[in-house]
Amino acid sequence: MGRIILLYVLAMVLPYVAFKLWIRFERWRLRQPPEKRPVPWIPIVAVGTFLVILVTLGEAFLGGDPAGGRYVPARLEDGRLIPGHIEAE
Repeated sequence: MGRIILLYVLAMVLPYVAFKLWIRFERWRLRQPPEKRPVPWIPIVAVGTFLVILVTLGEAFLGGDPAGGRYVPARLEDGRLIPGHIEAE
């Protein structure tokens, strides 16, 4: 669950980080001092939303266990937690 949430947060934050790194690189390349400029929030949020949709579709179609089978719930075995999984029938 934490991995999935991290993917969604990363997908939303990645466009902003890429924008800031690009601005910094351009300033460094042109040997100019940093300047304050407004952040284009609408395109950044749009790209972040698109990336979240891609992550969601990727998880839906590429992730998960195979269809068909029997679900085995999580259990404690010899003091270790065995996560739930699906066993093929």
